[in-house]
Amino acid sequence: MTDSDDRRATSNAMRWASQVTSLGMELAVPAGAGVWLDSKYGTLPGFTLVGVCFGSYLAFRGLQQLLRDLEK
Repeated sequence: MTDSDDRRATSNAMRWASQVTSLGMELAVPAGAGVWLDSKYGTLPGFTLVGVCFGSYLAFRGLQQLLRDLEK
């Protein structure tokens, strides 16, 4: 393997790691915000459910984009 191939493999691995991390954050951040809002306003589980649903939607859309990019 040449140095160029090593860099290309590393670049590809970093891109995948970034995309997988983004998917996880798209799910976790809205859910965490929902938990925080529920604890602040005492509305358990209202905001948590909204956050989980919204985060699931975002993660699903991100996964669709990731799969679309794979087809290219």
